[in-house]
Amino acid sequence: MKLTPLWSVILVYQVITILLIAFCDVAYFKSGTFLISRLTIVMYLIFRFRLRADIFKKNRLLTDTLIIYVLLAYFYVETAHLNTFLFSKIDPLLAMADQWIFGYQPSVMFSAKFSHVLFSEWMFLGYFSYYLMPLIAFFAIWKYRRDKFEEFSFFILTAYFVYYLIFILLPAEGPQFFFPEPLNQISSQGVFSSLVKLIQQNGEAPTAAFPSSHIGVTVIMLVLLFKYKSKLFKIYLPFATTLLFSTVYIKAHYFIDVLAGLISAPLVLSFNKYIYQKLSFFSNRIINADTD
Repeated sequence: MKLTPLWSVILVYQVITILLIAFCDVAYFKSGTFLISRLTIVMYLIFRFRLRADIFKKNRLLTDTLIIYVLLAYFYVETAHLNTFLFSKIDPLLAMADQWIFGYQPSVMFSAKFSHVLFSEWMFLGYFSYYLMPLIAFFAIWKYRRDKFEEFSFFILTAYFVYYLIFILLPAEGPQFFFPEPLNQISSQGVFSSLVKLIQQNGEAPTAAFPSSHIGVTVIMLVLLFKYKSKLFKIYLPFATTLLFSTVYIKAHYFIDVLAGLISAPLVLSFNKYIYQKLSFFSNRIINADTD
């Protein structure tokens, strides 16, 4: 069973991060985040290459995608540790940029000026939708455009890993960690605000502010859905639009992070398309060589 382009990217990411850890903090190899994620990959790959059941062969790409999507939570948290190795946090520069553009801090003033419970819930709903949109899109493309599923999942999941590498090189923790209390706080007023805060308490870390991967991945997903599943694109569009504002409203990002997410999205997608074409070409050559 061949190694797909997606797994090639994941293994390259492992090599990069493991080398970084080896040079900067060997003790991190013993951490739970590192061990759980890497052992899961090793065990799943062994299972993947040894299992010959027809049901797994038919659903292998979907299983790959779901496993990797779950592991993203570990790799995201890990960037909060890795991004302290090479450079200092750039939050002062990001906050300065927002101040220069607006004359104030939008991540502080937005929720203060628009504090009504209904508006707040709308913002938190938009932010919460980010956690579900990729998962729903994966199942929709698998069901209705299975011929495009491999490249769709590659473009989306590889985007996460590209952004994670950027977060390691450009460390920024975001307003919710950078600003002092109570400026970095927003009260929970409803169901969706409580859900988001619960997720943040269990999985958020001082990392991944610049550029906003929330915006970057969402834009990439919209572009692909417009091409592959236009009905889902129309459903996602209002949630994605709300997300543009909600990332700043809940103090997850500076405005400049959102702008960088919008600008970086087409660049990351173009890069992923190029990598996908190259990896697919080499994979096909290997398969053809084995059959000759």
